[in-house]
Amino acid sequence: MWPIESFTVFDDKRVDHEPLSASVTITAPDEVVQYLKAFGHLHRQAAYGANARALIVKAIDAPG
Repeated sequence: MWPIESFTVFDDKRVDHEPLSASVTITAPDEVVQYLKAFGHLHRQAAYGANARALIVKAIDAPG
């Protein structure tokens, strides 16, 4: 399931935060840092390369 809220980090100066009903551009440095930290956590949890492909194949092969 896709999370209701998402965000896109463009650089260390701008983040677009997209809650369910709006889009917000964040440029306050202390707030941008919070999103950069969150992105770092998500990046470390993500699967890449062969591990990502294995997860996709497992999902495709799962009874549905």
